[in-house]
Amino acid sequence: MQASTRKRGGAILAAASLLVAAGLAAGWMWGRERPGAQADRQGAPAQAPDASAPGAAPTASSSPRPLPAGRFQDIRGALEVRARAGDAQAAYRLGEVLGRCPGYEPMPGGAFTDLLARTIAKSGTTMLRIGDRKLDDPDVLDMMLYAKDRADAICGGVGDLAGSVRKGEAREWMELAAERGHTQAMVDYGNFAFEDLPSDGDLLDHAEEVAQRRERARGYLRRAFEAGDADAMLALAAAHGNKPYLGRDTTQSLAYFKAYRRTAAARKLPRGVINMIEQQLTQNASAQELRDSEQRSAQILQAFQQRRAPR
Repeated sequence: MQASTRKRGGAILAAASLLVAAGLAAGWMWGRERPGAQADRQGAPAQAPDASAPGAAPTASSSPRPLPAGRFQDIRGALEVRARAGDAQAAYRLGEVLGRCPGYEPMPGGAFTDLLARTIAKSGTTMLRIGDRKLDDPDVLDMMLYAKDRADAICGGVGDLAGSVRKGEAREWMELAAERGHTQAMVDYGNFAFEDLPSDGDLLDHAEEVAQRRERARGYLRRAFEAGDADAMLALAAAHGNKPYLGRDTTQSLAYFKAYRRTAAARKLPRGVINMIEQQLTQNASAQELRDSEQRSAQILQAFQQRRAPR
């Protein structure tokens, strides 16, 4: 094989790897703050209310019992025992790993950024895009690096999950955690609610179950919103926007996102992630929807600060 052919092949493989990473980033970009901001990512049953909610009641002072340490497959049984006994954070950890980590491939941060830089330098950016943005766009880079940080924080050290995840299992653990009062599970439930019903035919065949899960997700998001979890607004923006399991409503989607942007939680996200979400939500919005969403966002933010559901 000629050297030039090998170089082109290497560039194509690198580009493919980055496109996979970009696809993963699109799924992860709706997450919470940078992993480094969390000393213990395993999640308490009730998170501290957002600073943007004045007068929010403090959470319980007792710290949750630490989760077992070790490789996930080695501690999975212990987590399941604790979850079934009522441990919300154990149930959330199970749902989080089983829902997000299948297919995760660890890559040292330096190797990832080096691959990114080499691919841009060797093959340019014309063939590598996310939407209408080139790979070297600062917002795209922000999003991809953030997504990698998130994936590493949750899935690093989990190990191979091939063949060990049953369809619908992540949803079941998330539901159990949410029922036990875990606000992040309430926020995340909708991401996994329909994972075991991947096709339109599946959704139609199980219409009654789909309706029940949809209303359960709606109820969880309302509870998380009223508990002062700002991420509920970001999830509601998605649920009426790019992941419209609560019904597509551009005005509502934009309003929830604009309200979220005014919270302390939003200020913890990288600017590029916020910009990418905003572009995704506004790209098909009409001028009227943009105007209406401004007024609606003020109402939503006021309700959030008062810890009540928006009218």
